[in-house]
Amino acid sequence: MDAAKPTPKASGPPSKIKCINFGGYEIDTWHAAPYPEEYSRNRVLYICEFCLKYMNSDYVAWRHKLKCPAKNPPGDEIYRDGKYSFFEVDGRKNPVYCQNLCLLAKLFLGSKTLYYDVEPFLFYVMTESDEFGHHFVGYFSKEKRPSSLNNVSCILVLPIHQRKGFGHFLIEFSYLLTRVEQKTGSPEKPLSDMGLVSYRGYWRLVLCKQLLDQKGPISITALSERTGMTPDDIVSALEGLRALVRDPITKTYALRLDYDYFREYITKNEKKPHPKINPDALMWVPYVMGR
Repeated sequence: MDAAKPTPKASGPPSKIKCINFGGYEIDTWHAAPYPEEYSRNRVLYICEFCLKYMNSDYVAWRHKLKCPAKNPPGDEIYRDGKYSFFEVDGRKNPVYCQNLCLLAKLFLGSKTLYYDVEPFLFYVMTESDEFGHHFVGYFSKEKRPSSLNNVSCILVLPIHQRKGFGHFLIEFSYLLTRVEQKTGSPEKPLSDMGLVSYRGYWRLVLCKQLLDQKGPISITALSERTGMTPDDIVSALEGLRALVRDPITKTYALRLDYDYFREYITKNEKKPHPKINPDALMWVPYVMGR
């Protein structure tokens, strides 16, 4: 999923890149990305895990590693809890890093079309730290425009970090920012198959917890205000939980609350290993256009 106008495809012969060397890992790529022709001739593309500079040989990558001063993404560290951090990177202030990030993402996202027009976007980069620095895990981007209804334009977890709950972690963080902004938001459509599964799982889990904790009357509007989710996404999630039923005579909808099913759903999902967002660890004020 992404939020941008299509960029013209790179001219020249098809890319031969089949994998990237990134942070000591060789990662098979899923899609072609429009890297310059001289970097697309070899099977392996070397990418610095800290500054995201791309190189076409292991020798150049080795030399770069000796000299590269970066140990974390550029921009402001807006969240740190234990070994996990988020950095807010402005596409206008750090265009090269953000362009390199978009090219990297294209290797794993078939629908992605944003490569070079990064100025209208903010990028939220998740890292896992150790004594060597902040290692890239994944990211999401969002438009700066306050009128945008999307709280995520593009989202990616590197394949080496998938199935660890980091997709849920990124989604949860995006909604934390949305609630701080006192808004509601939804990811830009269409979602990839993997993205749709992740979002549906997140939405349903959040609503199960909300409905179990709810005391008194329930409304879609109140759920939206508390979660940052849009009413449409809430309705979709409630249908997935079999909690929204339509009266065939009156054509109206009503909630059917199966608390045992909600508890079972939560228990099943909580067994999966994933870090949890600590709202108290956020150090952030919403972006102001023109800043």
